[in-house]
Amino acid sequence: MSPATGRFERLISRVTARWREEAAILHRRGADEQAAVLESCASELVEEGRFLSLEALTLEQAANESGYSYSALQKMTSHGTIPNVGKKGAPRVRRADLPKKPGADNTASAGEPALAELVLAGSVTASHIS
Repeated sequence: MSPATGRFERLISRVTARWREEAAILHRRGADEQAAVLESCASELVEEGRFLSLEALTLEQAANESGYSYSALQKMTSHGTIPNVGKKGAPRVRRADLPKKPGADNTASAGEPALAELVLAGSVTASHIS
């Protein structure tokens, strides 16, 4: 698992744990329908995180996400450094297996705050994510 994938999984874990704690409070206060909504959102976020981490990327997509060049990723798949989940001649790499190049720019697009930074800062709540 790449360091970025690990950070992503920790973020999902923190957010879903907080939503489940809030759901427990809502249950105690008799707001069962609202609690069920939060529990459902937490479950869906976990599933989406799994789907995202298992998504098979083309080497071009992988290069954009990892900071490694297309040719470097191609060599890694051909040498078995990272598993090729595609076909010979049309390699694909699971996002969870994708290495992150040290020092690669993994920040949000210009002018856009990174979602992880907002969530960890407490600036984003369940009502902000649609």
